[in-house]
Amino acid sequence: MPESASPSLMTVILAAGKGTRMASSRPKVLHQLRGRPMAYYALDLARSISSDRILMVLGHEADMVRANVEDSYPGVEYVVQEPQLGTGHALLQCLSQLEGFHGNVLVLSGDVPALTADKLENLLKTQMNSEAEVAILTSFLPDPTGYGRIIRNQTEAITAIREQKDLNPDEESIGEVNMGVYLFKTAFLVRELPLLSNDNAQGEYYLTDLVQAAAASGETVSAFILKDPDEALGINTLLELSDMEKRMREDTLRKLLEGGVRIIDPTTTYVDESVEVEADAVLHPITFLYGATRIGSGTVIHPGAVVTDSVIGSDVQILPYSVINDSRIDDRASVGPFARLRPGTHIGPEAKIGNFVEVKNAHLGEGSKVSHLTYVGDAQLGRNVNVGAGSVTCNYDGFSKHQTVIEDGVFVGSGTMMVAPVVLGANSIVGAGSTITEDVPPDSLALGRARQEVKEGWARRWREKITGKGNS
Repeated sequence: MPESASPSLMTVILAAGKGTRMASSRPKVLHQLRGRPMAYYALDLARSISSDRILMVLGHEADMVRANVEDSYPGVEYVVQEPQLGTGHALLQCLSQLEGFHGNVLVLSGDVPALTADKLENLLKTQMNSEAEVAILTSFLPDPTGYGRIIRNQTEAITAIREQKDLNPDEESIGEVNMGVYLFKTAFLVRELPLLSNDNAQGEYYLTDLVQAAAASGETVSAFILKDPDEALGINTLLELSDMEKRMREDTLRKLLEGGVRIIDPTTTYVDESVEVEADAVLHPITFLYGATRIGSGTVIHPGAVVTDSVIGSDVQILPYSVINDSRIDDRASVGPFARLRPGTHIGPEAKIGNFVEVKNAHLGEGSKVSHLTYVGDAQLGRNVNVGAGSVTCNYDGFSKHQTVIEDGVFVGSGTMMVAPVVLGANSIVGAGSTITEDVPPDSLALGRARQEVKEGWARRWREKITGKGNS
């Protein structure tokens, strides 16, 4: 059948379960994996195979799950399963959406994050080539305990999926198992879903019973067999979530290494799959790169750095224990050690942010330096500005934030308080220890401190008064 004749596809994601074995009040599909809710992986998968419609079946904490999904995935439709009486019952809640839909229905679980689009494409092709009413994803496990077994007859045709608690003694050794991914013709589902029974050991409505119903009616059930069952493993416990995190992290790091990124110690380096790192960048141990972060070629991320949703140019030095969030750092700049860049920060080319410096919603121009123990918030710094140690842009008056502007070439002496809103004109100099409350014209010297007064002998007289004694 030509590709243009492929039927429409609706993907249904089952995400109603509480996840009791997670021992957590948080819905299972909202547990974070590589910095993202687990449900996002199923939603991305549904999009990647060009689903015409995507439905999510919600149940436990339905409002919370929907609130975490709908902004990132507009167009998803939602169905609530209440109470939760099994996978077949979950799909039954979609019956009204199925009526009038002509095509196939793919059923995924919201807790299977490692499955890839190419495997689903193979399942779709298997179903199309065999014209099966039902197609399923299966695999072989050395220890199939806990999984539904694939029951085949003498001709190797699939006749049923038997859940662990319902197995006959002679079926327990079957190694082929159900991986929980199903593809149905819509007309078949509309006909058979209302006929499901809960006459089984758990008293639930099994989606797997549809396989037996199709086979009993003489209709074809086909399967695509995964070579690596780990690709379709579900997450049911926090231990399994941790194992999956490790597996996916190792896969991400391997791709980076193959792409020319130097990773000193992969066992202590954490990089989200969404992060982009160019060749010849260097990642030292105990570094964390999260979210929509991009790292340029030749940049070195030193130990203890945490970078989130930030763009870092080429040949940048991020020195130890710096924390960077939602910021931009241009080529050949240097940040840290122990620096904090908060959202809205832009560090220009060859600029320097030093130790124990905090920057928020500020732009430093090319070659500017803020080297020590300083706070720069809501500020615009021009080119080749130098801000001395212990200086502060006093941006908050208790009600509103105000901006400090420091133009090109300004030298700000140590311990200066710049009370915003204020402008320091180009090439001006501010004396150390000043409090600046008014604009400073270009090329000026600004001094905002009390005149020094020295009273000789005062310290000796004070000691004598307090102790009754002179110098010892």
